[in-house]
Amino acid sequence: MDKFNIMIKKLCFFLFLLTVFTSCYTSSIMVDIQRPADINISQEVKNVVLVNRSMPSKDNLAGNIVEGLLSGEGIGADKVGSEYCIEGLTNMLNNSERFNLKNIGIELKGTGTSSFPLPLDWNEVQSICESYDADALLVLETFDSDSRTIAGNPIVRTRKKKGVKIKEKSYPATLIMEIESGWRIYDANNKNIIDENKFREIKEFHSTGKSAEQAIMRLPSKRLALKESGLFAGKQYGFRISPMWIKSNRSYYSGKHEDFKNAKQFVKQGDWNSAILLWKPLTASEDLKTSSRASYNMALASEINGSLDTAIEWAIKAKKAGNKKASSYINILSKLKINQEKLKKQLNN
Repeated sequence: MDKFNIMIKKLCFFLFLLTVFTSCYTSSIMVDIQRPADINISQEVKNVVLVNRSMPSKDNLAGNIVEGLLSGEGIGADKVGSEYCIEGLTNMLNNSERFNLKNIGIELKGTGTSSFPLPLDWNEVQSICESYDADALLVLETFDSDSRTIAGNPIVRTRKKKGVKIKEKSYPATLIMEIESGWRIYDANNKNIIDENKFREIKEFHSTGKSAEQAIMRLPSKRLALKESGLFAGKQYGFRISPMWIKSNRSYYSGKHEDFKNAKQFVKQGDWNSAILLWKPLTASEDLKTSSRASYNMALASEINGSLDTAIEWAIKAKKAGNKKASSYINILSKLKINQEKLKKQLNN
């Protein structure tokens, strides 16, 4: 049994060293990727007006106050949360290539609950759009927030202090914020509701303490959690309706061979053409590991330069040479190519 345990320990140590040495040969870089919208919206819709219609009308005000008291969220919490939700979408649209946001914000009365109100009258839609020279209204029709705090079981960890093992107990706490937002997009020119959907977003906030009470005290306030969650919900709707730029991590080979090390400096400077001059000759190396890694790097350089077809060709070459990372990269590139076609339709270019 002891021999078996020793063998297992040696194997684990070997795998650890393998991971360390392998990671020494690679570096990572963040690249900008344009993500297509979840839905396609007619190119006729370009100028938009953002409306917050989630506030209760006079008829629904009393019920809204009672709901706030019963839920423990407080009176007016959803009003504040909906404003952050509008702000989150506003921030996204201000960085959008797809839409021009024509206003800061308009408030209309709705149900003040999670239930959709009746659609706006088309005369009102057209009147608002004409006032702002807009093609459509983006309307937050409903907004509802809910939160709960959970104190978890204590976690016991052992650590050494002055050579003596001591046990330390910590208590975790989690604040869960749930946001439900309902949206409609009114196409004023065609008198058509382009999108009508509700979305549920959940954000969690974590803390620890020496006691459950301390852990809970260290959680962010519900107001701060509501702000972050509201902004997040608005941002998510921005991803649904408009192409957006996001950051994505890419790895490449940067060690062992001298040319890989030198190319790394060019990558840091954003000089991909100089890096290519070093990588390309290595793709013909008789050493399969070197050629596969160089081919993989060439695939990344091709992606950066905007040629996905060429990137896929290099990644396939890397795979054939035995590169194990190439398969997953081919999948990423293939998905990017599909997204590229979606973006052409959504951005009309």
